[in-house]
Amino acid sequence: MRLSKNLWLLIGLVALLSLVAVALRPRKLFDSPVSAVLESSDGRLLGARIAADGQWRFPAVDSVPEKFARAIVRFEDKRFWRHPGVDPLALARALRLNLASGEVRSGGSTITMQTIRLSRGNPPRTIPEKLWEMVLAVRLECYKSKEDILALYTANAPFGGNVVGLEAAAWRYFGRPADQLSWAESAMLAVLPNSPAMIHPGKSRDALLAKRNHLLDLLYASGDIDSLGCALAKEEPLPDKPHPLPELAYHYLETLRKAQGDRRFESHIDYSLQQRAEAVMLRHGDVFATNEVFNAAAVILDVHSGEPIVYCGNLGHSSLAHGDNVDVVQAPRSSGSTLKPLLYGAMLDEGLILPQTLVSDIPFHYKDFTPNNFNHTFDGAVPASDVIRRSLNVPSVRMLHEYGVEKFIDLLQKAGFTTITRGADTYGLSLILGGAEIKLCDLAGAYAAMARELQGESGRKAFPLSRGAIWCTFDVLTEVNRPEEEGDWHTFHSSRKVAWKTGTSYGNRDAWAVGATPDYVVAVWVGNCNGEGRPLLTGVGYAAPLMFDLFGLLPTTGWFTMPYEELVEVDCCSLSGHPATELCEADGVVPVLAPRAPASPVPCPYHKLIHTDPEGRYQVDSDCWPVAEIQHVARFVLPPAQEWYYMKSHSDYHPLPPYHPAYSGSRSSGVIEIIYPQEGMQVAAPVALDARSQGIVCSAAHSDPQGTIYWHLDGTFLGETAHGEHKLKIIPDRGPHTLTLIDANGHSASVRFTAL
Repeated sequence: MRLSKNLWLLIGLVALLSLVAVALRPRKLFDSPVSAVLESSDGRLLGARIAADGQWRFPAVDSVPEKFARAIVRFEDKRFWRHPGVDPLALARALRLNLASGEVRSGGSTITMQTIRLSRGNPPRTIPEKLWEMVLAVRLECYKSKEDILALYTANAPFGGNVVGLEAAAWRYFGRPADQLSWAESAMLAVLPNSPAMIHPGKSRDALLAKRNHLLDLLYASGDIDSLGCALAKEEPLPDKPHPLPELAYHYLETLRKAQGDRRFESHIDYSLQQRAEAVMLRHGDVFATNEVFNAAAVILDVHSGEPIVYCGNLGHSSLAHGDNVDVVQAPRSSGSTLKPLLYGAMLDEGLILPQTLVSDIPFHYKDFTPNNFNHTFDGAVPASDVIRRSLNVPSVRMLHEYGVEKFIDLLQKAGFTTITRGADTYGLSLILGGAEIKLCDLAGAYAAMARELQGESGRKAFPLSRGAIWCTFDVLTEVNRPEEEGDWHTFHSSRKVAWKTGTSYGNRDAWAVGATPDYVVAVWVGNCNGEGRPLLTGVGYAAPLMFDLFGLLPTTGWFTMPYEELVEVDCCSLSGHPATELCEADGVVPVLAPRAPASPVPCPYHKLIHTDPEGRYQVDSDCWPVAEIQHVARFVLPPAQEWYYMKSHSDYHPLPPYHPAYSGSRSSGVIEIIYPQEGMQVAAPVALDARSQGIVCSAAHSDPQGTIYWHLDGTFLGETAHGEHKLKIIPDRGPHTLTLIDANGHSASVRFTAL
């Protein structure tokens, strides 16, 4: 009877305190640091990092797996779903046992009370503390559902060692998520919060096994499992040692942590695709290492969402010596040639070029910048589309010079290149050849944005290129060739149509490849994080094969629908690519699709009407030939310097015939063109072992293959050249000079340069 009075007194006291406590809304119970957790698109664990306090503690979830919920309630608090936070029957039983034994053998705590105790840092077990736990438990029950309370307890209960919470325990001890655990595994974890030290391998394992099996018997007795299930569960062994947690998309999680702190990250990463992509990366990495190339990164974006479905920040993450810990997807690196297609599209949009418009490809000097093509040769003139296909440097620089560096910087910033933050004076024309640093994620994002724009999915932010310009650009990029880098024509073939571009930075330090389809963008970087260049490290030789292997992991897709409404058909000269004139008809006029633009290039400037004798040997006029016999012929004629290079690769090109000796009419301008040195250039002559200057070789072109050029330096005659080979070695003193060239008919050309 005395026990009954004590019990009722205790219950009354708790009730009174609870009435007071209920008026005060409970604070957030747990604020312990949590592990950073990355989940795939289907909720699978990609990776996790230990919490700041050294515990494996996953962020709390809203629900508890059914098997574990039944097991923990059966083991810890069988009336959990019915009591108000305090179980009077359990308290009476505990009080009776403790009084009978003369010591504390049972606390009668409910799961709600244990949750409160965990939130208070497991303070000493005193009567006042126990009373306060009861009060707070009742209050918690007033504001939280039973499901929420069970989830709170499950997420913060100790599971042995430095493992806290069910999710972390399931992965550490069984290598899979809690909702995939068996009855035996759920039962083992359910007994651990009561005695977490038993999980240590080789310590108390018999006791742990006995507790687990006892709980399985209780679950059988309650009807949660049948007799066969119970027997089979008892046959399952205990785990031997903790499992390592997955480390897929390692650098992605690190980058997310750096930006947003430790929490649960739900991603668009495709678990299986990420696994296979990392295997492909490692296989290529073994090959790269034979050339002492130790780093590579790749990202695959879903075009429609713009989110990564594969993220490989580097080949590894353990070797500090090779910079494996660097997430190269986010690291600024020299862009190489990767930005050329954007310039091509921008110039199409403004009508500065058409797809086949000829661009000058001869030596070019601007201030202190002298670009070269990859193979140090020149074609004279190249269609704009071939500039992109072949990634020619010199014509690309000329295109940027015409378009404007400042305008191009603005376009790149609107396209999402976050690292291009400086002005035109800083980047200069080298911007188009790798003079700026970009991120792999920004490059992939720009191509994905173009693909969305082309499909009418631009969404909240339109891309700065029109659909017509993007279509023309992607059309060119479906057949990318690199004779400059490989010594022969090479085209990568795959089972799908891909618009792709490669790039190689100065000194073979960075190799890039990026490709787009209507559904996916794959972007790859290969190199060394320390910036060391390696022989043969090129975009086409290293990054492109890896990119296409990654495309091979993806489902095949169709191709973009041509945006007919944003394209216009232009009749173009078949040779110059400019809008055709009547003079072009002899060589052919072809229809070319181009974006609708506010303007268009000037009509073909290269077809000229010339007058010749009947045999076409001379250009003539009425003063030197009978008018009735003069032939009027439309001819395709390039400026002299372009012509000199163009003829080397175009055997069907024929220069104009010379003027008849008695010709008295006006003659074409631009007869002589100085190729090297160029206006304002600073030149340094090589020095021999005896310290004597070896001089420089100057070169020029003449519109008449048989013309003679007379060379003068600062008014002093140097010599003459003829028969189409106009090169002369000079040894200038240090300082400024003027080089003047004159032909027999008085045509001249001059440049000023400085010898160093």
